[in-house]
Amino acid sequence: MLVTPSRIVAATDFSDDAANAVRRAAMLARRHGTELELLHVISRSSLDAVREWVREPADCADRLVEDTRRILEEAAPSTGTPTSARLVLGEVLEEISSSCAPGRILVAGARGLNPLRDAIIGTTAERLVGRCECPILVVRKSPQEDYRKVLVAVDLLPGSENALAAALAIAPGVPMAAVHAFDVPFEGALQRAGVALREIDRYRAAAFGKALEAVRSLSGAAAGDPNLFLPIVDRGHAARLILKHEHDLGAELVVIGKRSRSTAEALILGSTTRHVLADAGCDVLVVPLAPQAA
Repeated sequence: MLVTPSRIVAATDFSDDAANAVRRAAMLARRHGTELELLHVISRSSLDAVREWVREPADCADRLVEDTRRILEEAAPSTGTPTSARLVLGEVLEEISSSCAPGRILVAGARGLNPLRDAIIGTTAERLVGRCECPILVVRKSPQEDYRKVLVAVDLLPGSENALAAALAIAPGVPMAAVHAFDVPFEGALQRAGVALREIDRYRAAAFGKALEAVRSLSGAAAGDPNLFLPIVDRGHAARLILKHEHDLGAELVVIGKRSRSTAEALILGSTTRHVLADAGCDVLVVPLAPQAA
């Protein structure tokens, strides 16, 4: 469960989206009185290539490192809380992932400096979400003020209340809604079996009521108030419903959980999380939840 983080880590590659992420991280650090760390990773293999191929000046690679360090330090915003800038040489995903310690939030831009590479193999943010075990805030828009409307996606499996708690921690005191896409098991088969439509309607209404009550129960578990989160229960494809209600509500932040079945699958995002992360029009906070049972 996400409480006030001990540190907010803003990963930057100096792109426009990364600058938005740094500004959002600074706003969160200021609001929560949390330490902010600005992190940039220089690819060691790329730096080695510079040393091999660029002969003059002989210290070109060292100059690049020092120039990057200067740019990073100049990019560190003033938050009124402890702020640091950390430059690391290594493999980008590995080094950023290693900063995802418990009690931290990683903040990253939605896109990087290379749109073509992002389109082919996925953005750094998407790949980080598949690897990291701390909450990751993927920033899509230039922040102007604190989040004012938040939508949380819940699947009603154990641990779903942690997604609601994360929303409350990152944006306390603002309107919250919780959306769940429910289904009616064997609905089509019942029709083919000749079950009367009125009986199927009753069955559908019961499934809706059960899901609605489950969302209210999650709200009570996370906030102590079953009515704090506006429950939105609808039928259909989960990702499409989340994106639809994000748009309809004018949400500025979507909070969604990430589950994995095994260590090997931890590198692969679930289809709903991946779809929302790719297509949301607002920022997305991805929160690790309990593993999904096999």
